[in-house]
Formats: sequence, C-alpha cells, structure tokens
Amino acid sequence: MHNVKKLALASAIASMFAVTGCSNSGSSGGDSASGETVSGNASAPNGTVAKFNQPSAIEIALSFVVPEVAAAITGLEPIKGAGVELIRVDDDGKQVGDVLAKTSTSITGDYTLTLPAGVSLAGNLIVRISGPNQELRAQVVEKKVDISPVSEFVLRKFIESGAELDQLVVSDVVKLNGKVEAFDLTAGANLEQMFDVLEQEVGAFVETEVASVSANGADVSAIAGDYNNAAFGFQLHDNDDMSNGTFAHEMWLSDFSFADGSEGTVNITYLSENSVWANLSGTAIENSMVDYYAELDDGDSQETFDGSLNTRGILAVQGEFEEEIEGDEPYGWRSPAMTYVFQQVSSKGLFFGLNHEASVRYGTIDSDNDGTYDAIDPDDKHGDEVFRTLEVFARKPANLSDTAMIGDYGRVYFGSSLSSGSIELLSANNTVTFESGFSGTLSAGIEREIIVNSSGAAYYGDQDTASETFTLTVTADGTITNGPDGGAIGFVSEDAGYVDFSESAGENMGGFADFDKTMLIKLGDSAPSVSGKKYRLMMVSSYLEGGASSSIAMFASQFNTFMTMDSNTAGKLNGNFSEISKAQGLGADIDAKVHKETDLAFNVEIGSNGSTTITIPDPDGATKFEGFFNADASLGIFTTGYVATDAIDYEELGLAVLVDVTPK
Repeated sequence: MHNVKKLALASAIASMFAVTGCSNSGSSGGDSASGETVSGNASAPNGTVAKFNQPSAIEIALSFVVPEVAAAITGLEPIKGAGVELIRVDDDGKQVGDVLAKTSTSITGDYTLTLPAGVSLAGNLIVRISGPNQELRAQVVEKKVDISPVSEFVLRKFIESGAELDQLVVSDVVKLNGKVEAFDLTAGANLEQMFDVLEQEVGAFVETEVASVSANGADVSAIAGDYNNAAFGFQLHDNDDMSNGTFAHEMWLSDFSFADGSEGTVNITYLSENSVWANLSGTAIENSMVDYYAELDDGDSQETFDGSLNTRGILAVQGEFEEEIEGDEPYGWRSPAMTYVFQQVSSKGLFFGLNHEASVRYGTIDSDNDGTYDAIDPDDKHGDEVFRTLEVFARKPANLSDTAMIGDYGRVYFGSSLSSGSIELLSANNTVTFESGFSGTLSAGIEREIIVNSSGAAYYGDQDTASETFTLTVTADGTITNGPDGGAIGFVSEDAGYVDFSESAGENMGGFADFDKTMLIKLGDSAPSVSGKKYRLMMVSSYLEGGASSSIAMFASQFNTFMTMDSNTAGKLNGNFSEISKAQGLGADIDAKVHKETDLAFNVEIGSNGSTTITIPDPDGATKFEGFFNADASLGIFTTGYVATDAIDYEELGLAVLVDVTPK
C-alpha cells in the first residue's frame, strides 16, 4: 500500500516541484520577450509528423507500471527541414489570431525563432510543426523548447483537463515535461503508436500531475478542520515465473487535520489509522489460500506534510520515486513518483479520489552481511503489483445532533469475501430512512453476486434482501462506533449529507477475509436535475470468469474521465480506463491496457427520489451504474456492473462516484 499516510511516514513528500498554490499570473516565471529568442530540437518517430492509418499496425507492448527513472525517450529521430510556427491557442488548443513568427528546423532538427515584442512565455503560447493529418506542439514556457511527442501529449492532457492555458504557471509546465521525458520509454513506429505508448505508460501519471497545477491556489481556510478518511482498494500481484499470484483488497479508516498554509498550501497532519489487508494467493483460485492482516496505528506516528488546493477544487499531494525494503525478507519494492488527487464536492469539506498506483518487486541483498536485507538488486526482478483505491476525505461535524440525519438516504454497497479456493463479489443498492436518534430502516432490495468456487466454476446471480431496522451509535464528531469493542466502523460528514461504513473480518493463514464497503448520500424530495452538468467519474470494478482459466480483471477510470449530461436522459462519456487482467488464472502474469472513450453515448433514468440508472451500451453488452444523486445533483454514488448482450446476470461488479465539476 502506498497511500497518503504511508507517504507521509516515509518522508516521501518531496516532489520535483514544490507543492504550493499557483500564482495569480499565467506568466509567472516568464520573461518579457522583446527581441529574445526561443530555440530547441524537434523529434518524432522516424523523424516524421505524418499520421499512420494502416489498420494492421503492430500492437505496442503494454505496461501498467512506469520503470524507474532511467533515460529519455529512445527511438526518436530529428524532424528535418520542417516549418515551425509560433501561435497562441485557446483552452481547446485551437489557434487564436495570426501566426506570430516562423522558422524552419535544420538537418539536425534544431530551430531558433525570435519572440515578437510584448510576447511572454505562457502556457497558451505554442510552437507548432504540422504534417499530413497531424501536428506536434509544445508550450513555450522556457527559452529552450523541444517539440516532441511528449510536449504534444502533455499539452493534450492540459486541454482535456479544462485548464486555462494562459493562467498556467510556466515553471510547473517545464517541470512536468521534464518528469515525463525522464521516464524510460521507447518510441513506436509512428506518432499514433508513440501516443499509445505514452498513454499506456504515463497517461494516468500525467493526468494527476496536470490536475494539480491546472488552476490558481484556492482559499484553504474554507476547508480547514479535522477529517475522517476512508479507502477501499483493489489489488492484483504477479510473479514473473508465474509460480504464484494474488487477488487482494485493502481497507482503512484514518484521522487527519487540514490547516491553511496560505497561497493554496494545505498543511495536512496524519493522526491515526485502522487498516486491514488480505490477499488470496496461489496459481489458481481453486488451490489458493488467504492471508489476512489488521493493524492499528493509534497516533504514535503523527506527521505533517504539505498538499495543495486549487480553484478547481482539486486537492493534491505529490510524492516522489519510492523504494521500500522491510529488512526481514528477501524482497523490496520500487514505486514510481505520482500525485494523489481528490476532487472537492460542491465547495464542501468533502473530497473523493481514485488513485492508480503500481510497484515492482525485486530481490534484495544483505550488503554488509549483518543478517538484514538492506539493498534492492535491480537485476533480480520478481514481479509486479497494481493498486486501484477509491478514497474519501470528509470533514468532521463540530457537534452532530441526533436529528441531523432524519430523512431518506440512497445506499450503495460492495462486498468481497475471500476464502481458500473461492472469491465472492457482492453489490447492492437500496434506501435507508432515518427517523430519530440515529435509528433507521433499510429497505428491501436485490443483491448481485459473482462467485468463483473451489472447483473453478463460476456462479452469477441475484438474491433478494429483506427490510430491516437498526440503530447506530454515533458520537458528536460523526464517528460511528458500532464496531467490535466500540471501535469505529464509519463516519457521518459535517452536514450529514454523506455517510461511510468500512467493515471487515478475517482469519490469517488459510482462513477467510470479508470486506464490506457502504456509502450513503442524503436524498431530496424531488428528482434532481443533471441537465447541462459535467461530472468527474471515479469508477473501479472487478471482473471474474470461471472455468479452466478463472480469468480476473480490474477496471478503473483515470482522473480526467468525464460524463457530460446533455439532458436529464442522455449524455456522453470521455476519458480513459485502465484494464489490469490475468487471462490464465490467479498465478498468471498481469497484462495491462488503457481504453480511450470519446463521446460515448449513454442513457440516464432518474427517479423521483434521485434513484438513478445510467446505461452505457457497447457492441457486446452494457455497463450499468445503479445508484443515487443527492438533492442538488452535486454528488452521485453508484454500484457498477457489466451485462453481456442477451444475458441477465452481471459478470463484473464495482463502485462509482460522480462529482459535479461544471464550470461556474
């Protein structure tokens, strides 16, 4: 696990660029440009800027984890004798006004041009090389500007994020380009393949980095306070020799405080955490066994580190390349630098994030023969580990009353049960009505189920659940303490609009592990309107297929994945989804893909209480979101599933959150 708390304890919050709020000027750090020059080098696969349209192009090898920082992109050649134009662009990347200056590249791909008087370095000042059906661009944010697939890729990510290009701090863009160029990547045979490589290997990384620097610093005092933090993680691991593999979950409840560090800086203090983790390991599900661990950190390891909040409501914490060696076993881990990003809900003290993480597992050595493994052997790679974690921060109430929760709530639930030779996934959505004194009634509903059992066979089905009444024990700060020995199992947000439960049980070494994640949002008295709204989608799910292969996969949306509502009944989806899979059983090697969706149409049905079904059809079936929007449609919570054409039962289950990010 490499969550925010772990990073803090490892003192890893020391990113390559400072975590501070952006200044009020897009030209911050730029130069007044009368007569000054910009120069650089232009490169591309095969030295050409042509679009490759052949449908049978060689498939690019896919990677889900960026190798440790090693070298610049290889396989690029100079673009010789090409025209270079200096232009301004709008926030959609389209040219604004006339060409400001022109030049050409030399036989080595180098160019130099003079900035017109009054033109300063900025995120919307672009140098461009055009070719047949394609172009390469770079933001002129320093006097040395290389034009390459990396510069084009980063610019596209800024555009996709909705950033105001002229307001970007130029030093942030410089450093982001440098981070991507530092990754050890190999160019494809043409530009389209090069962009595929970049998306597969650094797409999620760039999206989170872009999000954190795409707007000016916000007023942090508005979000200061004490916070509950909860997370539910999906994980897959492999061994390179295919001798073993794991399917795993992790869950935690933590306490943090946020303080105003000025100019968009958030001083974040980690206070304490309860966490559980379990995996099912083996060569196949049917011969697997369970490891289960629970840990309590009561606050002895408190530490403060910095994050940033921008005016788009994005809370970011940036970490650097990390190496972890436990010392008592012959393994160590290396993890690439990444940024943890969370989207604020409607100017409240409520943030959701879906973090994409990965690490590489290596053998270790005892370099000084003292009986402790103290160094990673980079030539002894053992396997890969991939993590997708849905996480929430919710500010605690100052004094929650027993009447605050009176009313109706929409409930979504995801459960996972691991036992020797078996995986069971569950999901459900129904309503909860609170009357008084934190007592409520859970309505009857349907629970969806996927089981791969000890024989490797799969079962898919639905089962009815009965209505039941209950009473919660809730403290004044919103902590729900119905757990064993009065332990916390969840929390209520400060406005009682969001409720979260994280429950687990298990036995180690061949026993079992159960994980239950529940989210509630308060509903309105009438159907909310979503027409014209834009939502950031955070979705994570698991797919199970029985039989000889016992195929396993997990899917997750990347940060800049959006659902735009054209009306209350229809909309379009744009963004990228990662697929991490094991096609030949639990012990198989992990394969990774990224699927890009552009203007994918979907249908919406909204009930009178905010209950909502979103159906996203494809040629083989449909993905369904079933859940609820709150009264002002600023937040939606859903279970997810995939149903093949002409099928009834779901073969994939998960959770999704939609946060309104409509430009104000």
